[in-house]
Amino acid sequence: MIFTEKEILLRDGTKCILRSPNEHDAEQMLSYFLTVSEESYFMINYPEEILFTEEEEKELLIKKAESATDIMIAAVINNKIIGNSSLYCYCDKKKMRHRSCIGVAIEKEYQGKGLGDLLVRETILMAKQIGFSQIELGVFSDNEKALNLYKKYGFERWGCTRQAFLLKDGTFRDEIVMGLMI
Repeated sequence: MIFTEKEILLRDGTKCILRSPNEHDAEQMLSYFLTVSEESYFMINYPEEILFTEEEEKELLIKKAESATDIMIAAVINNKIIGNSSLYCYCDKKKMRHRSCIGVAIEKEYQGKGLGDLLVRETILMAKQIGFSQIELGVFSDNEKALNLYKKYGFERWGCTRQAFLLKDGTFRDEIVMGLMI
């Protein structure tokens, strides 16, 4: 699905474009994913695990654009992708296709400027437009910024998966499972 492009201003006055990434953004999307994976362990992948080729990323972006249930929203500043939210159908089986999942990531330099807030809000609106009745997510238990952001939009804690993430240093992090009925 394609997101209608919007120009917004961040809290500090920086102009940002929200739009669907397309196949021409494949190289930049891969670079962005590597950056956010290097900056924080809150991402599900370590940088060395991002093995998509540029061609595979192009195919994924085309597939997202053609999907009736999946969407990506890229945040672009000065022609550079610095943030992203994604929404996808949890499972295409009849009993579960009312469920969706959300993921949001922003480069460290652009955090704290209201962009996460805007991405979550726009993604929830898209979920409603698509016709989902709930949005689910998993977040590292020590990611206070994300937990607070999702709570602000009405996401509730639905559970906890103990030791869901094993970090390189040998420590574990729990995953907080959250959901929003829409």
